[in-house]
Amino acid sequence: MNFIYQKITDLIIEKLKQNIIPWQKTWKTAYPQNLISGLHYNGINIMLLGLQDYESHFWLSFKQCRDIGGSIRKDEKASLVVFWKPIVDISQKENDVDELSADIHFLLRYYYVFNIAQCNIPEDVLKKRNIMSTNPKIIEAEQIIQNYPNPPEIVTNNIISNPRYLPRLDRIEIQSIDLFNSSDDYYASLYHELIHSSGAKQRLARRGIIDKISFGTENYSKEELVAEIGASYLCNISGIHKTIDNQSAYIQNWLHVLKNDNRMILIAASQAQKSCDFILNNSSTTNQKEE
Repeated sequence: MNFIYQKITDLIIEKLKQNIIPWQKTWKTAYPQNLISGLHYNGINIMLLGLQDYESHFWLSFKQCRDIGGSIRKDEKASLVVFWKPIVDISQKENDVDELSADIHFLLRYYYVFNIAQCNIPEDVLKKRNIMSTNPKIIEAEQIIQNYPNPPEIVTNNIISNPRYLPRLDRIEIQSIDLFNSSDDYYASLYHELIHSSGAKQRLARRGIIDKISFGTENYSKEELVAEIGASYLCNISGIHKTIDNQSAYIQNWLHVLKNDNRMILIAASQAQKSCDFILNNSSTTNQKEE
């Protein structure tokens, strides 16, 4: 039992070291629930599962996932939950009324569960429990993605904080469409990463992608500007409402770049256009790599 107490304590300490006070957190999904049984987790489990910061409040064990034909995604780690199991010791008391008395003890048990964001769950199971995406896919946007010649791998990853393109793996990782505020937001984010991917060495070989670039540098800002402009182009083509991100760090970097290089906006727009043409498979620019 001391082992379980220590395990829970270690989890809390780890969060405190990250300047997170678990018991003061307001969770988006305050009442975690088992996907299969429908039962809600309670007590300390609300905190333990809430600490994982998943959007979905549905959880299940490895066995439950396997039994419904699902699987746990590679490298995913389970989360601890605990429960008290009553142990009843009934003994016969010799007294005037010859009554039974019961001594009740509690045994602390623990096991591990996975959030459905960490699993591959059959679609029919999700439909049955009415937890499918509320954000519909946009046909025009999907067609652009499908027509991308020799595209990067696109992987759903609900653990990352922001979508990303990984040049070394030629992979885009993005959260599920239902975790975005709208379908438009999902495709705008995905287009941003698609523009990045067009700069890979086997495509347009853009220096902002193939060179080693550090966060916050001028070259990093240039590549981000290309991706934002290119995403805006693709959004306009597919009828998606898109506004350039207003994150202060991006804005300050862009201002710095534009003040120091008045050609940058033209260069970025030109590179964004090349990226869009490549993704749209327009033959006139498909093989034009960056000079």
